[in-house]
Amino acid sequence: MALDPGLASTRIARNADGRLELFATGSDSALWHIWQTAPGGGWRGRWASRGGVLTTAPAVFRNADGRLEVFGGGADGRVWHIWQTEPGGPWAPEWRALGDQRILGRRIAVFQSGAGRLEVFVRGADNALWHTWQTEPNGGWTRHWVSRGGVLRGCPAVFQNADGRLEVFVRGADDALWHTWQTEPDGDWYPSWASRGGDLRADPAVFRNQDGRLEVFAMAPDNTLRHVWQSTPGGGWHGSWANRGGPRVGVPAVCQEADGRLVVFARGADLGSWRVEQQVPGGVWGDWQPHSGVPASDPALGRGADGRLESFHLGFDNALWHKWQTSPNNGWTASWAARGGSLSIL
Repeated sequence: MALDPGLASTRIARNADGRLELFATGSDSALWHIWQTAPGGGWRGRWASRGGVLTTAPAVFRNADGRLEVFGGGADGRVWHIWQTEPGGPWAPEWRALGDQRILGRRIAVFQSGAGRLEVFVRGADNALWHTWQTEPNGGWTRHWVSRGGVLRGCPAVFQNADGRLEVFVRGADDALWHTWQTEPDGDWYPSWASRGGDLRADPAVFRNQDGRLEVFAMAPDNTLRHVWQSTPGGGWHGSWANRGGPRVGVPAVCQEADGRLVVFARGADLGSWRVEQQVPGGVWGDWQPHSGVPASDPALGRGADGRLESFHLGFDNALWHKWQTSPNNGWTASWAARGGSLSIL
């Protein structure tokens, strides 16, 4: 069964009871997190540490049974993980390594397969794509990593197709977008990579339209946001990239509104925060809208249990800042609110 795209964010997860929870790497290289005290409500006043020594942004996803699981690159170059021992509850007392694979970059990609198993994707030390997975939903992990080849210049992004098949997107050595995919849900992978062209300045971001079509976003060398999309759910791709303008920088954040429209947040070359969104689900796009603020990091987006989106970024004070929709599919708070913390990577 295809996953609810409202659950798909690798920095902010939705607990089984609907509360959002955000994870970041602290200035001390430990994992820190903060959460809503009620679904759609306010946030806990203080951050909590889960320890560890991370060199990447954390990646979080929800297990099939509702427990959150977090992954991060350690100081030894390996991937480490920690998890809730019950949905919305306490955490395992210590981190565990996921094998001996060494990784490059500051981002790890994780998603849930069509069968409910978590699967992790990284850029290996050899610049190929490597992945490992749970042997069963909510269960243990394979003892090895498998290479999918390729020559990556950046870190991967992954999403689940409407039919449950996972598809991975990367910035290749030629700065084009390359992708590979499962040939059936929870099954084997296509034996080679396909190019979607383009000229990428940074890593891609991907999300699913309401009608099931995947859409990929990335910054071009001229600092404009470009995007390309599937012509049919799980099918072929539109032949050329579309230009959404700019100037924008970094890796955008994409999420789906409660009514199915995609929305993108990105940093501007003016150091501001900007938003652009579809006017109808799967349809034409509007103009960029400013969101003030002075973000020091790329944005992160999450969708609460009540359907309202929240946007997050790190400030130059190393604290977390956020703003949110006042109602689903509607306007946003006028100003950003500080959630504190002493953070280094979101």
